[in-house]
Amino acid sequence: MSTLSVHSNDSLSDETLMQRIASGNKEAFTCLYHRYARKLCQYADSYLNNNTLSEDIVQEVFIRVFQSPEKFDTDKRFSTWIYTITTNLCKNARRHQQIKTLHAHFNAQQLRQAHQVSQHRLHVNDLKQQLEETFATLNEKQQQLYILRFEQQLSLKEIATILNMPEGSVKSGIFYLLHKYKSLIQFYAHAI
Repeated sequence: MSTLSVHSNDSLSDETLMQRIASGNKEAFTCLYHRYARKLCQYADSYLNNNTLSEDIVQEVFIRVFQSPEKFDTDKRFSTWIYTITTNLCKNARRHQQIKTLHAHFNAQQLRQAHQVSQHRLHVNDLKQQLEETFATLNEKQQQLYILRFEQQLSLKEIATILNMPEGSVKSGIFYLLHKYKSLIQFYAHAI
């Protein structure tokens, strides 16, 4: 594969590249892989908190793209389609992970909150830990909303499509997340 042929695909839209992949163009596949692999790994790792598993999932995503490009509707956005595949594979992987970790984080957070004294000066690392533990107490849908909106910075419409939710539900879910995190941050701001 020549570098020139890969670079000639760089300016093409994702959807056009998918049409080329369906016609057997391997350079188009390579171009899409380079565009999305790192972002999807970050997304899957944020979702699963397991780098090795995330990389495996992204490889599976691209195997599906390569083996069945005809499943993509070229009238739709490729980014939404590939994030949907990744989300579904993450959900399946997560079902196989231990749920006990979430319960342990939740219980530890409850005990810490019961014993916190507001006079103690709290460090930024403590806040980060609390934010991570709060994230662990969110249900799966809330965690998906958080990752897609605040880490991946996708639009509400894209999130609604990926999660198969009404856009209004996405908005209210994000409002709930902001409220939950706002309370935590305000608590730490007053304690410092």
